[in-house]
Amino acid sequence: MRPITTLARPFVAAPYIMTGLETLRDPRPRAEQVAPTVKPIADRLDWLPTKDPEALVRIQGALSLGTGVLLLTGRFRRATTLLLAAQLVPALATEHRYWTEDDPERRASERSHLLKSAGLFGALLMAATEPRRSPRTAELRRATREATVKAAAENRALRRETAAEIRNAKREAARQVRDARRRSALGRVKGPGRTMAKKAKATKVAKAIKR
Repeated sequence: MRPITTLARPFVAAPYIMTGLETLRDPRPRAEQVAPTVKPIADRLDWLPTKDPEALVRIQGALSLGTGVLLLTGRFRRATTLLLAAQLVPALATEHRYWTEDDPERRASERSHLLKSAGLFGALLMAATEPRRSPRTAELRRATREATVKAAAENRALRRETAAEIRNAKREAARQVRDARRRSALGRVKGPGRTMAKKAKATKVAKAIKR
């Protein structure tokens, strides 16, 4: 799954990075779009540093750009995914209000954008809640890899030792064959000499008896 996740990260991060850059460069169009909904909510939240819709949109753009870059680099995956999903909540609540559009084409376009944002929101939630690989599982995987590498090395060493023993056995067998042939050849050479000596000895014995 890791190669697929690595390939998918740029596709998910790209909309956030581009939206963040565009919002930081020119926050006014988006601020005008969300101001009717954001301004009443911001006025009720005393902890906000500013109530200006344009400043809030600029902060959201910086957050979108930062989290998009973090997602692209794969840092703090779970926290980054949750932040990206949280950024979609205001967009789902304030943008793409297709039911307020009278133009059929504009209405269909806004509805399509809303459904895409909702689908991305669901995908981010699924990615954020995906269980992490437990340390025990990671340790077992590491131990399995080490055992596999060790077994492969031992098999290679055993094959080398077996091949060396077979070569030594063949050399010993060939040496024994050569020695046997050499002894056989020497026996054939010494055989006639011994027969002639025996004949000479028998002749001498016969002559002594006649005398």
